[in-house]
Amino acid sequence: MRDFCAFNKFKITNPFYIHKDIHKFTWKARGTKSIIDYIIINDRLKSNIEDTRVFRGSEIDSDHKLVESKFKFLTHAKHSHKKKDKTIYTKSPAFKVHLLKQESIRTLYRNRLKGKLTPLTGEIDTDWLKIKEAITKAAEESIGYKKWKNRKWLQTWNEEIQQAIEEKKASYRKYLQNKTVHYQIEYKRHGAIVRKMTQRQRRDDWDKFVKILERDITGTQR
Repeated sequence: MRDFCAFNKFKITNPFYIHKDIHKFTWKARGTKSIIDYIIINDRLKSNIEDTRVFRGSEIDSDHKLVESKFKFLTHAKHSHKKKDKTIYTKSPAFKVHLLKQESIRTLYRNRLKGKLTPLTGEIDTDWLKIKEAITKAAEESIGYKKWKNRKWLQTWNEEIQQAIEEKKASYRKYLQNKTVHYQIEYKRHGAIVRKMTQRQRRDDWDKFVKILERDITGTQR
């Protein structure tokens, strides 16, 4: 690692900051602990790193600990008098194409697309714009866009899932205090329960959503 960093002019940020041992060692198992996970940075940017430390309480289901660095952005002194750029950069909108794996969503998309496609004129540019607009509108109405900002990983929340997550957190805290096979198995069992419950809730949410869409589009039929 040292030879690699020296050759490429990188800096290992882990040892540069004073912390307790529990915030230095990145791996611990079977009574042995070590620093085997690093954050490295280009030598030109080393002054931008404010701190690097280990966080023990992060639940990542691994015997490795989470290593995190605080990074600051510096502006050149000769540009400090200039007005700050207030341009806001946002991610490009993206459709939730993964929903098309469901037969009901695909059918809804096809129906919307058929209703929006108009006869072509023979002009390449004009026809392309018509097709693009029809595809975009059909996708907007059937699958929608991804929500990049503060997107919740689960639409519907209930007390049963909340209770399961609290039990999982409690089992993880017990495992941190006494790392035995018993507590490790107990923590993994609670983790599997939470995953199963959330996956089932996701499926139920989408089934309800699709049924509402189909009802609004087709109306009540025999």
